[in-house]
Amino acid sequence: TISGPHSAVTGGEFNTASGFKSVVSGGSNNTASGLVSVVSGGSNNEASGFASSVSGGGSNIASNDISSVSGGLGNTASGLVSAMNGGYNNTASGGASTASGGNGNIASGISSAVNGGNGNTASEVDSVVNGGRYNAASGWLSTVNGGYQNEATGAHSTVIGGKDNIA
Repeated sequence: TISGPHSAVTGGEFNTASGFKSVVSGGSNNTASGLVSVVSGGSNNEASGFASSVSGGGSNIASNDISSVSGGLGNTASGLVSAMNGGYNNTASGGASTASGGNGNIASGISSAVNGGNGNTASEVDSVVNGGRYNAASGWLSTVNGGYQNEATGAHSTVIGGKDNIA
């Protein structure tokens, strides 16, 4: 379905380009509803933010301005200028936040990042979690590098691996 001015659908089935200058290229049940938004293949993907994009995968959502999801399954990029790179059920909700791969990770702080792993959270400004499981970086400019159930709660704090550590 093409309903947006200057929009296009190229191939696939049951795709909708409803945003101004939006594009859906192939796949199935994809929607590009944001102004100048793009969905490139995959299934059940949605690009609803201005200049947002979803590149393949399934059930991914890029809902804020200039947000993007690159593949994976069930990922959401809802922060302004946020990016979600693959993985499964990950969320990049902070402005300029990034979640890359893994499962169930959340980058909710401004300019925060979670790079892989499982169940990790980076919730403060410039906080980072690099892999591991169930780690949390909640302090400003805090970092957790791997391990299990570690927390970096203080400003400029760092935890490197191990289990149940708090900085």
